[in-house]
Amino acid sequence: MTTEPDLPTAAANHVSAMLTLAKQKHEEAMAMIGIPDANAIPRLRQVLQLLDEVELLAEDAGSYVENDAMVGALKELQQQQASIKLAIERLEKLSKRSPWASPWPWIVAMATLMLVIVSFVTPSPS
Repeated sequence: MTTEPDLPTAAANHVSAMLTLAKQKHEEAMAMIGIPDANAIPRLRQVLQLLDEVELLAEDAGSYVENDAMVGALKELQQQQASIKLAIERLEKLSKRSPWASPWPWIVAMATLMLVIVSFVTPSPS
């Protein structure tokens, strides 16, 4: 590995392009974390996939340039990945425990409620 001033121009441009792409993907992943939705698991899996891509780009760039900032950034990225994996695991456990996490109990409950309402509203034959 070399230090940044020793890199040929083409290699420096390559590293710069990889880091720029990594930064864009990381920003996209971080923006997705704060989006509220009913089922966060697929979104968090997509965030994790983006972070995995960022890691590959950063490791590739790090193979050209060795410095403490790059090492620190990779460690921070790996901590973010671990946090996302933990969040996915927790959400999966919660959804498996609760029968109401699936739409089917809600559909059955609504259908039953509609039947009860219809039975009270409908006049009985005399």
